[in-house]
Amino acid sequence: MTRVRKLHRHFGAEITAVDLSVPLDDELFRQIQDAFNEHAVLVFPDQSLDDERQLAFSSRFGPLETSIRKDRKRRVNRPEVSDISNVDEHDRIVRADDERAIYNAGNQLWHSDSSFKRVPAMASLLSAREVPPEGGETEFADMRAAWDALSEEKRRGLEGLVAVHDFVYSRGLIGYDQFTEAERVAVPPVQQALVRTHPVTGRKSLFLGSHASHIIGWPVEEGRRLLRELLEFATQPRFVYRHSWRVNDLGMWDNRCVLERGRAVDPSYLRVIHRATVAGVGPTAIDGKAVE
Repeated sequence: MTRVRKLHRHFGAEITAVDLSVPLDDELFRQIQDAFNEHAVLVFPDQSLDDERQLAFSSRFGPLETSIRKDRKRRVNRPEVSDISNVDEHDRIVRADDERAIYNAGNQLWHSDSSFKRVPAMASLLSAREVPPEGGETEFADMRAAWDALSEEKRRGLEGLVAVHDFVYSRGLIGYDQFTEAERVAVPPVQQALVRTHPVTGRKSLFLGSHASHIIGWPVEEGRRLLRELLEFATQPRFVYRHSWRVNDLGMWDNRCVLERGRAVDPSYLRVIHRATVAGVGPTAIDGKAVE
């Protein structure tokens, strides 16, 4: 039996008395699934995992995505691992002006992992291998609580809207434009519903973030004003949990109803973070209409 401690009044829980480095029996895994669906963000402390064990646990939740940067020179071998570290393939800390550092700086914008894919991600699982003495926290925002806090009139106006999510657009917000042609082809702009319904709990949530470029059928700037307004509302402190990583924390979050962003870290500090991403099961919008 796991032990569960809430981390925030709206969401988030710490799970202890479980060892994720070994296969879990079905009952224990069901408890974790139930906690995940209820709390949306889970933290498992003291989990000494290598990539293979991290991927083995992650794949219990569904098929895993592959990293968009899998064909670049990397310090990890498995294409299912996204390396969020600030070190290169020789374990040297990369300079602040290095392409990899600039790319990873995009994670400091509020986002939902892989919302720029036609089928957006279901869950992300992040293993903290080396953490800085300060900085580098991750903030999570509960889009279910934000939706609940909107007026009924506001909610009615948002139902059925569809936004275009574009990875090239969002990385452009921080000045990154070094995608390869293959990467650009792999992640064309896609449509996503602005309001999602969780398939297990039935709770509605906003689907926002830096990848959201504009709203279909609206003038671009008008749509962007709405997206900025909603993002500012949904990321108020009352909806946000900030996690300070400890070595061997495994954190997982539900991309269907949570936004997250990394906080800045002194570039002289070592930070080794590996993420696995569980794929979703279908698109949220087709031909300009929400399907969830």
